[in-house]
Amino acid sequence: MRKLALCLAMTVAMVSASVFAESSSSSSSMPGVGGTSAGGLAKDAGVRGSSFKEEGTNPGAMVGDYFINRWWDLMDIVDFSLGAGPGFLIHVRATKLAQAIGGWSDSWRVGFRGRSAGIWREKRTEIGFSLLYYQKVERERISGWVESIRSDDMDLDTAEVYGGDKDRSFTGIGFTVHAGILVDVNIRPMQAADFVMGLFTIDVLDDDTGKLVRNKDL
Repeated sequence: MRKLALCLAMTVAMVSASVFAESSSSSSSMPGVGGTSAGGLAKDAGVRGSSFKEEGTNPGAMVGDYFINRWWDLMDIVDFSLGAGPGFLIHVRATKLAQAIGGWSDSWRVGFRGRSAGIWREKRTEIGFSLLYYQKVERERISGWVESIRSDDMDLDTAEVYGGDKDRSFTGIGFTVHAGILVDVNIRPMQAADFVMGLFTIDVLDDDTGKLVRNKDL
């Protein structure tokens, strides 16, 4: 009798364990019913497995930011455009301390202005020498992308280029010649220094960060 009772008890225990295991397995495959499948808790919490990173600490994003900032710094160095239209203007500059002549120009241009590229119409009236130089610029976008990658807190060199109608930085070197056909070249040494130092993650002009705002000009 004892052996029979012992065998009966063991049989009941094994059947109970089997039923419980089957019930647990079926529950886990049904979302919201007594359990979750592998990774379900992370998904419910909005976490995508082990690849989830706290904002701002993702190594891939940091590397991407580094290279895009170096590209923008490189674009900041040179303005270059070709154009045509009525007018006669000659301007030569090696910083604003050494600039001279002037004229009037109404031209349709294609080229680059720092981080912007496109086609635009530009009217210029300017005359003088050194710091005694009068300049008025009106610019109308024809096509291309409008300058929109500017920090709200701009350094002096950048503000001189993108603020109001002063589109040449204090340290800028270059020339503008317009006699029917226009050629305009401007190099900004401060931006070149910012690019070189940026390779070592030193942001001299502090133009890699800040609130981005849209500039109405090209």
